Amino acid sequence: VVGSDRYIGGMIDMGSGHLHPLNLALGEARAAASLGVALFEQSRVVHIDYGDRLQVTTAHGRVSADYLVIGCNAYLNDLNPDLGGKVLPAGSYILATEVLEKRLRQRLLPQNMAVCDQNVALDYYRLSADGRLLFGGACNYSGRDPRDIKAFMLPKLLRVFPELAETAIEFQWGGMIGIGANRLPQIGRLADHPNVFYAQAYSGHGLNATHMAGKLVAEAIRGESRGLDLFGSVPHMTFPGGPALRSPLLALGMLWYRFKDL
Repeated sequence: VVGSDRYIGGMIDMGSGHLHPLNLALGEARAAASLGVALFEQSRVVHIDYGDRLQVTTAHGRVSADYLVIGCNAYLNDLNPDLGGKVLPAGSYILATEVLEKRLRQRLLPQNMAVCDQNVALDYYRLSADGRLLFGGACNYSGRDPRDIKAFMLPKLLRVFPELAETAIEFQWGGMIGIGANRLPQIGRLADHPNVFYAQAYSGHGLNATHMAGKLVAEAIRGESRGLDLFGSVPHMTFPGGPALRSPLLALGMLWYRFKDL
């Protein structure tokens, strides 16, 4: 299953799969636009006025609406301090190798499966459609991106596949995922403003959990709120330390679990 000596066993889940997430997002955006949805990129929201008729102010304009969905996840910042205190940004980063020879690909991942390990700072990897190895992980809780993603991630890749030491790394990127204290998605409506919904804290499982959240929020706006109310009844802890100390305190706590991994 995996051409590496790093593991002694694993679990195969044939009910899951892997796909190109950007192409999925672009396809869904095209589908939404074809149904009349207006999409405004590069429109950072700077303020929300709550009420029966909501007013959302961006850097360049203003929108009024009957309903609002706050889905900023790791990029919420201080837009809503109550929600922001319950989701912690954590960096996750990916390397993409040059296109690998077919024989090498078949040796690394003979069944073309997507893989993740069970460490706290986990590794995850798979082959791309054009034959590259995509290797990700790290889960950096400092709130800051590493200065050099390749230098940060390459040792992790080589621990799993040391034979790739001479392989070129052609792409590197990363971003923030939103993590909640109990690792369960946070989906619901604001107690003081029932026309404002939120969905966040997918803890690394955003590809599937966001679609579930979108369905539940859409049903709630239509008046079918059973699924959303079930998620909304789950208590979620606010991370201690406030905006300044939240990330450093969690990073300190995560160090203990990384030592346990070792």
